[in-house]
Amino acid sequence: MDVSSFVSDNGQKQSIKYQQVTLLVTAEFLAMTLWFSASTVVPQLSDTWHLTSSQEAWITMSVQIGFVVGALLSALFNMPDRLRPDRLFAFCCFAGAAANGMIVVQDSIAWVILLRFLTGAVLAGVYPVGMKLMASWCKEDRGWGIGLLVGALTLGSAAPHLLNALPMADGGLPSWRFVLLLTSALAALS
Repeated sequence: MDVSSFVSDNGQKQSIKYQQVTLLVTAEFLAMTLWFSASTVVPQLSDTWHLTSSQEAWITMSVQIGFVVGALLSALFNMPDRLRPDRLFAFCCFAGAAANGMIVVQDSIAWVILLRFLTGAVLAGVYPVGMKLMASWCKEDRGWGIGLLVGALTLGSAAPHLLNALPMADGGLPSWRFVLLLTSALAALS
């Protein structure tokens, strides 16, 4: 065996691995913008719909409850091992984007809470599945890969706060509909 071909093959494998890791980290960042997208605009939603403090809390809590239920169902049915993880990840990104985006046409707080619950449930097919993919790609440097993914999760979750604070062309702040639709578009793109 020629040493130069071994080095070349190994370098090519590393290049492909770094491309995959970069793509996954980017997709995780974009998808996780859904997590706090509605929580970020709760003050605007409250002004629009005259929400009680209990309803405001449910908008935030429903995502976490949905995530727990989704993670339990995913584990119970062993979905990341029974389905192709990349396809499960993509499907869950689209489903989360759809559920989150549908909030802008709702006029009932009960529907908003249900849609946020569904958003959380499908995010259980994004974050844990992303971890599975990263762990399978990074054998010797797993800590590095998982650290990048957790960083993407953290930045993605915080991004709606930044989007909500950005001034618009007219000098005002973005509407709550803009924030929800933009985060849904980012998740669909992921």
